[in-house]
Amino acid sequence: MFRFFERLVHPFPGAEPAPPPASFAAFLWACTRGVRPYLFTMMLLSAAIGAFEAWLFAMMGEIVDWLARVAPGALWASERTAILGLTAVLVASIGLVWLQTALKHLSLGGQFPMLLRWNFHRLMLGQSMGFYQDEFAGRVAAKVMQTALAVRDAWFIACDLLVFVIIYFVTLLAVMGSFALWMLAPIAGWIALYALALVYFVPRLGRVAQEQADARSLMTGRITDAYTNIATVKLFSHGGREARYARSAMEEFLGTVKVQMRLVAAFETVNQVLSVVLILGTTGAALWLWTRGEVGV
Repeated sequence: MFRFFERLVHPFPGAEPAPPPASFAAFLWACTRGVRPYLFTMMLLSAAIGAFEAWLFAMMGEIVDWLARVAPGALWASERTAILGLTAVLVASIGLVWLQTALKHLSLGGQFPMLLRWNFHRLMLGQSMGFYQDEFAGRVAAKVMQTALAVRDAWFIACDLLVFVIIYFVTLLAVMGSFALWMLAPIAGWIALYALALVYFVPRLGRVAQEQADARSLMTGRITDAYTNIATVKLFSHGGREARYARSAMEEFLGTVKVQMRLVAAFETVNQVLSVVLILGTTGAALWLWTRGEVGV
């Protein structure tokens, strides 16, 4: 079973790769050549899992209602069909999660970035001698390795996490709205505030991430080239000079890391504040509606 999923994506195609587009979105799309059906299938499965988990909360509420209104001895006779349906859905969810995680981890997790590395490497081999004379070999190698993983992670976020969260919240909103429309007010407010937080933090994190990627490539390039040309370094240079040369790149990289970590720390704090506000808001709305007799407990 593992081998079946592992063989779906061939990581070393024989066809020569075409030069990728210059724009970001077109580049990401071009990188998916050969894996698009599996990414789309993973996206559909992630959507189904998100809907299932949100629906599960509603079913837990139904079970509490059953225990409150049905005598213990009459539960099976009264709710047999619903119990069997819930059991079937729970069992089917195991297969659903298996298919999704098999596609994600077995078919795409390793093969997708390796496919990209293979294509990127062949494209780099076609560059001129002048190109390599003007670049660090370690920097180029780091870019090839990092870009493959970055492309995979970007598509995983879009097709897995983002789809899961959207479907989860849409289903959750539908479930809570079926109880009382006022229950949607705290969640709508939370979504608006969270969107504002994303508008503030994401562009800044994106700029820092780009600077950090460049700084990491420079740092890796200087260190790798020192090791690659160690004979020249020992004959014509000084160990302290090479160490200071690498240290300057490390300090530049560390500066980008500090900026990134400050933004991440601030974003996580804001996220926790919004989560507390959401909990207090939904709890307060539920209690207010309960005192008015519009929802049960």
